[in-house]
Amino acid sequence: MQIMQGVWLCIHIFGVLVSFFLLASILKQKDSGYKNRLIMTVSCCLIALVSRSLFITAGPDMRELIALGKTEYLGKCFANFLALSFVLSYYKIQWPRRLMLTLFGINLAFFGIIMTCDYHHLYYTSYEIAATGNGNILILGKAPLYYFYMLFCLVEMILYLYVCINPSYHQKKKGAQAIQGLLIAAGILPFFMLLLYLSGVTGGFDTTPLGIFCSVVCLFMAVNRYGLFDLVQNAKEAVIESMDEGIIVSDNQMKFLYANPAACELFPDMKLGEGNVSESEIQAIYEQTGTVLELKDKSYEIRNAEIRDEVQVQGYMLSVIDVTDVMAQAKLMRELAEKAENASRAKSAFLANMSHEIRTPMNAILGMTEIALRGKLDEQQRDAIEQIKSASMTLLTIINDILDFSKMESGKMEIVEADYDVKTLVQDVYHIFSGKVEEKNLRLEIGIDPAMPKGLHGDEIRLKQVLINLVNNAVKFTEQGSIQLNVGYEKAGEDILLKASVKDTGIGIKEEDLERIFNSFEQSDTFRNRKKEGSGLGLAISRQLISLMGGEIHVESEYRHGSNFYFEVPQRVVDETPCGALELSEKQPRTPQTTNYEDFRAPNAKVLIVDDNLVNRKVAVGLMRPFAMQVDTAKSGSEAIGMIKKKRYDLIFMDHMMPDMDGVETTHIIRQMEGAYYREVPIIALTANAISGVKEMFLEEGMNDFIPKPINIKELSEKILAWLPFELLENA
Repeated sequence: MQIMQGVWLCIHIFGVLVSFFLLASILKQKDSGYKNRLIMTVSCCLIALVSRSLFITAGPDMRELIALGKTEYLGKCFANFLALSFVLSYYKIQWPRRLMLTLFGINLAFFGIIMTCDYHHLYYTSYEIAATGNGNILILGKAPLYYFYMLFCLVEMILYLYVCINPSYHQKKKGAQAIQGLLIAAGILPFFMLLLYLSGVTGGFDTTPLGIFCSVVCLFMAVNRYGLFDLVQNAKEAVIESMDEGIIVSDNQMKFLYANPAACELFPDMKLGEGNVSESEIQAIYEQTGTVLELKDKSYEIRNAEIRDEVQVQGYMLSVIDVTDVMAQAKLMRELAEKAENASRAKSAFLANMSHEIRTPMNAILGMTEIALRGKLDEQQRDAIEQIKSASMTLLTIINDILDFSKMESGKMEIVEADYDVKTLVQDVYHIFSGKVEEKNLRLEIGIDPAMPKGLHGDEIRLKQVLINLVNNAVKFTEQGSIQLNVGYEKAGEDILLKASVKDTGIGIKEEDLERIFNSFEQSDTFRNRKKEGSGLGLAISRQLISLMGGEIHVESEYRHGSNFYFEVPQRVVDETPCGALELSEKQPRTPQTTNYEDFRAPNAKVLIVDDNLVNRKVAVGLMRPFAMQVDTAKSGSEAIGMIKKKRYDLIFMDHMMPDMDGVETTHIIRQMEGAYYREVPIIALTANAISGVKEMFLEEGMNDFIPKPINIKELSEKILAWLPFELLENA
């Protein structure tokens, strides 16, 4: 064996051993996208190297040399294709399936042609054996298909190198440049070896198996050295690479080490491993972490997270998250919220306007009936006016129910707690309905637990409203029998649960209606109850009020045999003295007001009434007549200001809603006039706007108090007593 032949043999045997080692190493690895491709590529390399090693040591037997040459092609024909598919997989490039099948088909077709060339001479036309310094070689007559296939192999190698060096396919991540260098080397070496063989420099010795071997070694180094065998790591990278959000990793020196495709598209000027943050437009990301950037007609939120080891910060990871849809949704929600707020404001304005528009004529009706009832009337006239007053009060109750319900819907209903006497509360409810039940020949039975603490803390007004609603419903829907109101309690620590029930022997409620009787604007058995007055809001309001006070309300009923409404609310005890047995009489209830309007007069008091409505001015003057005060009237704010400049009044009643200049504007002008008198003169608002928060608004605007319309004579007398100087008051 000649020296050069021995050198070639040693090189090829070394290649075989190394290839077996590589194959064993690959087989031990976990499955990944690269494992199978490498196994097939190394297998092709082994077949080519083993065949070439046996070829070197073979004797001058023509048939043996031809068989080994054909076996060698089994490795060479598919190595280039497998290397190309590997690099396409690494760069995550999807070439058309038809193209890949065509390339594979061409290799397979030529392999078939080579294996059968003894029969057709389309690839080799002749065979000769020649003894050279490299050992026995075959001198082959080349047919046109031979040159075509060599050209095809060169094209495959060029395609491989094109993928490796194409900048658009480059990956921006740690180790990417080193991997790219190894992949380029894996393409150049077999390309060089093929050219070397085709040029004849090797004296006819085929060096392409060694080129395949060098390629396999470079591919293995790229995969093994940089963790491409790690399935979990590959999955993580695949996820990150495919994310729509931009991911950028930098070291603690602000040099960028990695950026996924989404980030590269957003920031094309970024240079990995080179660009410093202060030299790139990417600096905006660090400066605006936590903000939203507008890039390429989309909105992106920037988030910055530290990458730390156990001791210190090693780098930073920036997430550039597409929040376009989120921002659009947020904008839509803001617009909807704004529309809802505008609708709520419009609703409040509508309620205020309706309250004013309805209560203004109601003020005239009730005020005039009150004035008329003071006069000399025969029995028929008095009865007619009393009926007008009663109907007006019913209408006012319905209006109040609607306004109360609207307050609850808009969340403006307030629970105002204070100390109260529970026994007196029950007595008041009894006296309100004692006359009604007597007219219907019903019995009103009131019971209270005598051991109940006398003094409680809660919203007495709202509790009374609920009891009145329940008793009123019982009276309304009961034609014979009785109505029972029972009030008891249950200890709850230092406080109590106030329990109340209203039971009647009325028409009852059908079982299927029990679920909806607390709904708004509804009555059960509408056909039978169509003549019953009411808004259908009493129970809905009662449930809302009880809920606001932290309690619950329930109903039990048997159709045609009566109903039982009961509730419980927590109340704080302020006086543990037992309230004792309830004492009732048919006399008038206690008078909760400070005094009666007939108890005082103020002939020296000067009072100004400001109202744009003539009837309302007449009503106010008529209601104040029993007090014998000196009353002037003004039909506008500007007229009132002129009168106040000329005459000092002890008390001013100011209408709220007036044309040109309303009561609030008029009050502002009065308060800004020079002199202590204008700052201190009591101004009481007269308003038909009875929605929640109106009192607080008047106080903030400089008024001292307010009286809702329709004006209640007893409430009017209380306000006069509260704000008129004491020295002007006289006993009636």
